[in-house]
Amino acid sequence: MKRIAIIASLTGIALSGAAILRAQKAPPSPIAAAQEELARGRYLAAIDGLKRAAYAPDGTVRDPIALQVWQQFLPFMTNELDPSASDRGETDEMLGRGWASRIAAATPRDAIAEIIRRARATSIVILNEAHGSPRDRAFGLEVARALRPLGYSILAVEAIRPYPIAGDPRSGVEQLKADGFARLGTGAYARDPVFAGFLREALALGYEPIAYDATTAQAKSGGVAEREQAQADNLRAAIFAKRPAAKVFIYVGVSHLAETRVRGNEWMAARLKRMTGVDPLTIDQATITDVAARSAYDLAAARIGNRPAIFFTGRKPLVLGLYAKAADLQVVHPRRSYRFGRPAWLAALGGRPVPIPKDLVPATGRRLVQVFAANAPADAVPLDQVLVEGGGTMPMLMAPPEPLRFEVQR
Repeated sequence: MKRIAIIASLTGIALSGAAILRAQKAPPSPIAAAQEELARGRYLAAIDGLKRAAYAPDGTVRDPIALQVWQQFLPFMTNELDPSASDRGETDEMLGRGWASRIAAATPRDAIAEIIRRARATSIVILNEAHGSPRDRAFGLEVARALRPLGYSILAVEAIRPYPIAGDPRSGVEQLKADGFARLGTGAYARDPVFAGFLREALALGYEPIAYDATTAQAKSGGVAEREQAQADNLRAAIFAKRPAAKVFIYVGVSHLAETRVRGNEWMAARLKRMTGVDPLTIDQATITDVAARSAYDLAAARIGNRPAIFFTGRKPLVLGLYAKAADLQVVHPRRSYRFGRPAWLAALGGRPVPIPKDLVPATGRRLVQVFAANAPADAVPLDQVLVEGGGTMPMLMAPPEPLRFEVQR
């Protein structure tokens, strides 16, 4: 893989927010075409188009930007990226000198327990994600569940569409409040069934959703500073100007959680901290992973068992890499494990295993099998979906215990 793709996945520079909007202005672009396919719910066509654009016939990368977007959207169907998608050891260098000895000397603690303890001392909790990691979204739901008994009642999500679109005069957040579930137009990343499950379950917990990302009118130049200030302004206007004592869980992409300057930019969290006077609890889960800092991840994951952990040096949380001085906590997730042919962490969404109907199992070839609530509208995001190959052992789908319907894409 090209180094540009690795760096972008860690910093959030690649094709998020305003950058995707700019890419959409070029109809011939494979990225724009994929976005249009995803907006119609045509996941398989979108991903296949991006892969064709990303790779030459001989398997070499010919379009690093298309590759980055493919890596962000492929997990909508597969739940995870193959660790071989990154170069072993290259991004470990970003963790700083002595990272191996620091991890080896540190002590892991249960992540959720530590987040609960520290969240009591503030009213703003900010958690980031890597855009190609649905597992991060499942952990976001775990954090939302843990914060709710502490009085946190607002869930502000960068990925929710903050403006109307053609065919729907409502913003994404107005649609969520009205329906209680995500539609294909709720937001680009919310088309991931795991993200949609996070939102659905959070609403069921009683969270009020808030959309706060910059609109195209606010981010005309596409610059970082313009977008970050717009996000902070939108959060203040939607929440803190009206309810200064509100307890808010903010879910962001990668670097937006930084409380200090990172790569020369002041990000949303730093601006919001200054504007509200509230010191947020900032939590990074996008740095030490098995598709990024893989050697560091191997060292850390070997010591944490089957629960997400935060490492401590004495009483001080260990935070490595870009966010060493910009985030309060850094989460390391357990090694991959599977049940029913699916990632074990999917259980965090609360679904139960559902067999793929026999008449949908392919004898040969590949297909995407989807499951929806029986009464879900045509533009609902699937409750779950899985890419299957004929002739192999079939995985289970994961869905709530309610009437269901199934669909297939080939």
